[in-house]
Amino acid sequence: MYALLALVAVVLTSLLPVLNKRLLQRARPALVAWGVNAASLPLLAAGTAVLTQCHAAPATGVLACTPSLPRVDAVFAAALVGSAALNWVAMLLSIRALAGADASLVSPLLTFNPAFTLPLAWTALGEVPGLRQTLGVGILLLGAYLLDVEAIRAGVLEPLRVLLRRPATVLALVASACWGVTTVLEKLAIEHATPPSGPLVALASTALMVALLTPGAFRSPGGPRVASGGPERGLTGKGRVQGTLLGSLAVRPWAFLAAALIAGVAPLFGFSALALGLVGYVAALFKLGAVLTILWAWLFLGEGHVRARLLGAAVMVAGGALVAG
Repeated sequence: MYALLALVAVVLTSLLPVLNKRLLQRARPALVAWGVNAASLPLLAAGTAVLTQCHAAPATGVLACTPSLPRVDAVFAAALVGSAALNWVAMLLSIRALAGADASLVSPLLTFNPAFTLPLAWTALGEVPGLRQTLGVGILLLGAYLLDVEAIRAGVLEPLRVLLRRPATVLALVASACWGVTTVLEKLAIEHATPPSGPLVALASTALMVALLTPGAFRSPGGPRVASGGPERGLTGKGRVQGTLLGSLAVRPWAFLAAALIAGVAPLFGFSALALGLVGYVAALFKLGAVLTILWAWLFLGEGHVRARLLGAAVMVAGGALVAG
């Protein structure tokens, strides 16, 4: 069951980089990150209430809701605050990376976080990975390395050098490391709530992250403007970032609404999968979304290097099959 829930979350979240890329053409990264997550909170709260407070009566099937609060402890609070803080950092870094490079390049780089999650889950949660699952995660990471396979002609280490030369890809890798830690903290928070509740942790963590994003979102914009889809440079006309979320909404309201909808629904599936499955394996499955993002970016954004990046994506699919098998 956890694999199915994780895959639903994967399909939904694979569209977010493409939608955010559209919004970044008119709004600052901090404002996009805040706007999408803040707008998702009501939907996330409603879903959490239904999943945690309501149950279908066995005889009639009628949905009955009985408000109750879970019991939590100090470990829950510490893990929740830590995950929210790291999610805040990772969200800002990833959205800035997305503003400065192709969505089909940035999103797969976030697949590196199982390399951080598995050892942390082993030491913090006692989840010892099996040989097959460990091999699967290794293959996932190899696929991410092969995303820039064309650079291998200049040397085995050249794909790594190419990644480290781009500021946007370095930001994406740091964000990936942060998310590798947050997955463990979120699992820890789920286990220290009675009864355990993935949706509750998703709601609380997102609300705290939105609170942390708020000051930066409404701060006066300054510094260089970022053109989504290219390096940092000032543009004019439609390609220029205006710094306002309203400017983005006026041009592409569908992108904002779809992003907020996905941001509100996908965590309900993702955190439920996290509550049911081993954290290292669930985190690895989440990375399969990069495969779909490459295709969405090609179809909807016209991004290139599809063949090279799909080679890496095909290897990632094989790794994901091992993890879920």
